[in-house]
Amino acid sequence: MEVRIEHGISGAELAVSRGDAIVIVDAIRASTTYVTAFASGADRIIPCSSRKHLAEKYEDYPNSLKCGERLCKKIEGYDLGSSPVEMAGTDLTGKVLLSSTTNGSRMVVACRDSPLVVMGGFCNASSVAEFLKGRNMDTSIICSGRLGEEVIEDNLCGEFIKHLLMSPSKPFRLSKEEIEEACLVSPSYEMLSSAGLEGDFEKCMSFDSHSLVPVFDSEAFTLL
Repeated sequence: MEVRIEHGISGAELAVSRGDAIVIVDAIRASTTYVTAFASGADRIIPCSSRKHLAEKYEDYPNSLKCGERLCKKIEGYDLGSSPVEMAGTDLTGKVLLSSTTNGSRMVVACRDSPLVVMGGFCNASSVAEFLKGRNMDTSIICSGRLGEEVIEDNLCGEFIKHLLMSPSKPFRLSKEEIEEACLVSPSYEMLSSAGLEGDFEKCMSFDSHSLVPVFDSEAFTLL
């Protein structure tokens, strides 16, 4: 089992070309948002590459909830944004969610031809690692980044999941407190803070708060 860390759309395309299993990491916030939505009862989450793509999917799923953000703010006319705090406070039992986010949902769509795609963050890192160990496939961890640029929270989360896969008996090079401190200097945190969404950051940095692993079926994430 070989584990690589890749970045952005180009890294996703490379991973797909190799036939790797893929972990999508968008640590702040899509990974945590999706996991939290499932914890709140969601049945399926369909990532969309754009608002246009979401509108097309809505024709197939007219009873679904439209969810999405741009610059951390809910898209006008949508039912929900992309906030884990919001998802945690909403009863989503049996709901289908259509999701358009700035980075994470686009990355998933780029990986749709991979034989296995899961969503991972700090919130479910250990469960993702255990799930992948059971599959014994070469794996690429795709750090989504932000608007084409690498961000520290995705890079650290990718490293952390790789460490759990390859060297679980050894301590990671940073403590969880040091990881959180490093992520506080990210532009992603600055944007959350300016939008008054510090609570989302706390949920995104809640290590192993969930044991759920969203698995992509080429259209939607579900729970196996």
